Amino acid sequence: MNMPLTTEQISKALFESDPMNTCCKENDCFDEYDLIAADVAESLEAGAALNDALAEAINEWFYDGEELPKSESIVEPTIERLQQADSP
Repeated sequence: MNMPLTTEQISKALFESDPMNTCCKENDCFDEYDLIAADVAESLEAGAALNDALAEAINEWFYDGEELPKSESIVEPTIERLQQADSP
């Protein structure tokens, strides 16, 4: 990623990929992942890697901090969307 990600970019990517299958797109719940995105952005600012920041935030919000099952497969679609948004 060439530039820092904003909370809005992260939230949009999470909304589009809906890693936790909340049906936010189907229900037009555009702010479904806003708080998670804010946590991810904060972790990124502190120097965390994107995949770690996403997995950690999802763990906290959906699994009460427990280990995220198949974390790579859950966060990868979101990472791909963010990388596409960063490409010229």
